[in-house]
Amino acid sequence: MTIPIVISDEMSGTLRTVSDIESDTLWRGPSWIDERNVMSATQYRGQLERKRKQRLDAEKKANEYRAKESKKRADAAAARQAAMKTTSQSTARSKTREAERREDEAKSAGAEASRWAARAAGCSREEATIATRLAKAEQSEAAAAERARKREQQQITRAAAAQQAALSARLSQAETAVERIGRRLPDPRPEKLRILMLGASADGGLRVGREQKRIRAAIETALHRDYVELHVRPAATTEDLLDGM
Repeated sequence: MTIPIVISDEMSGTLRTVSDIESDTLWRGPSWIDERNVMSATQYRGQLERKRKQRLDAEKKANEYRAKESKKRADAAAARQAAMKTTSQSTARSKTREAERREDEAKSAGAEASRWAARAAGCSREEATIATRLAKAEQSEAAAAERARKREQQQITRAAAAQQAALSARLSQAETAVERIGRRLPDPRPEKLRILMLGASADGGLRVGREQKRIRAAIETALHRDYVELHVRPAATTEDLLDGM
C-alpha cells in the first residue's frame, strides 16, 4: 500500500500530493508565465519548441485513449449482444459482467482522453503566449541591434571627425611655424651675372675687338649693369677657357 505525501500549497491554500505537483511541473513547466522573467528570443524559441512537443505528446495520448475508449465500448456492446443471444443463464451473467467491465474501462479511458485533451489545449494556449512574447523579444532585439549599429556609426563618425580636426590642427601649426621661421630669415643677396667672352680669329675676319667694344657698351648702358661682370679673353686658347671657367 502506497501512502501519498500531502503538501500544503501556500499559494492556493489547498492540500496537494507530490504526484499532483510533479504532474503540474511536467506539463506547465517553470514559471515562465511571470512577466518579470525577461528572456531572449533564443530562449523563447526553445520554450516554444518544448511546449509544442508537450502538446503533440498530449494530443497523441488523448488519441490513444479515445481509440481505447472506442474499442472498450465496442467490446462491451459485443459482450451484451452475446449475453442476449445465449440461452445459458451463467453465460449471460458472465457476458453481462464482462460488458460492465468493458464499459467501466471505456469510461476510464474516456476520462483519461479528456484529461490529456485538456492538457493539450493548455499547452496550445501557452504556445500562443510564448509565440507572442517571442515576437516581442525579436522586435526588441532587432531594435537593440539597430541602436547598437547607430551608436557604432556615431562613434566611427566622431572618431573620423576628431582625426580630421587633429590633422587640420597639425597642418595649421606647421604653417604657422613655417611662416614664423620665414619672417626671421634674411633677404637673399643678389648674385652677379658673370659672363666669359672668348674670341679667336686666325685671319682677323671676325673683328673681335670691335665686337667686344659693342658688347661692353651695351652692358654699361643696361639698367642692372652693376650686377654684370664681363670677362674677355681675346685670342683665347684652351688654357684661357679652362682658367675662365
